[in-house]
This record gives sequence, structure tokens and C-alpha cells, in this order.
Amino acid sequence: MQRTRRFIGCVALVVVCWAVGLRGVAAASGAADGTYTVTITKVEVSKDSGTTYTTIFSGSQSINIASVSAGAVAAGLASGAVLDVGTYDTVRVTLGTTLLAKGYVNNAGNTVYTNGGTDGSASSTNGGVTDTPGSGYAISTYTIPAANRTNTTSGLSMVVQVGKSSTVTVKFDTTGVLSFSGGGVIPGAPVVTITGS
Repeated sequence: MQRTRRFIGCVALVVVCWAVGLRGVAAASGAADGTYTVTITKVEVSKDSGTTYTTIFSGSQSINIASVSAGAVAAGLASGAVLDVGTYDTVRVTLGTTLLAKGYVNNAGNTVYTNGGTDGSASSTNGGVTDTPGSGYAISTYTIPAANRTNTTSGLSMVVQVGKSSTVTVKFDTTGVLSFSGGGVIPGAPVVTITGS
């Protein structure tokens, strides 16, 4: 069977289309303020709807998807991968145990912001003002539940051909990824746009 290296990106960063274990989310939402970092530990692709997989990345790569360079870092995970010729229809991505986020949401006339804490203690409130995080505004750490660390996306059509190069562009939008729930800031999934040529 012929193999090729011309698969630049399959970019499994369909990756961060997982839910970080959200509890009932209220209407208030906010954007990540420069930090929304996950660690990718494995990226696999399949040509048979997930019956068997080929690993194209295994290791530990942190990606700050609120950064302008996030798409390039994500695409780099698959760069140089050697794959059999064919059409890949499924991507499976495994994430590390934590997510780092910085941002705030407005709720009931207050600013609820990340404060450098962890999980249930990851946010504080600046009462009586909106769009104004308090002096403890910092990057917080959230645990990604074990059941949400592996994401499988099917229905894709990523074609690998001998002598043909593909380019995959990945864009992340972290607008509105933070929500107010249970009295604090809760991260959710960003919008991921993948285009190929």
C-alpha cells in the first residue's frame, strides 16, 4: 500500500470541541482574555469510521487557542505524519487533565472573573460594576473530567493522495466561551473552523 507524507494538518483540533463538564449554564457569557490553553496528548485518524486508528501525534503539546498562532501550532501536530493513501473520515483527540483560562462574565450587574484558583475556587466577583475584573484577575485552572478528555469527530473527508499536498487551516474563536454557572466562571468549547485545500 502506498504511503505519503503530504498530510499537513488533519488538524484534529476539532480537538477542543469538547465540553469541559459544564453544569447548567446561565445566559451570561464572555470571551477568553488571551489565555485558553489545553494540552493535546494524542491525535489519531481513521479511514473506517473509527474501527481502527493511525496515531499521527503522541506526546504533550500545550496550545493556547486564544492566541493568534493557535492554528499553526495545531497544524504542526500532524506535520510530517506518514499516512496510507485514502480518505480519512474520523479524528480522535485526547486532551490532558487541565484547561487554563482567563476571562470574565457580567452577571446581574457584577463582574465575575477568573482569579488564579482551581475549579470551584477559580473565580471571584467584583460587585456593582460590569466589565471590570478585580485586582485578583488571573489565569485559573479547570479540571477536564476524564469522560470529556477524548473527542471523536466523524463524518470528515480528508483525502491523502500520492504527490498531492494538502493545506489545512484551523481557526479558533474563543468569543463567548466563558459562562456563568453555579456562582462562577465556567469554560466551554470554542468555535473551531477548519478549511482545507
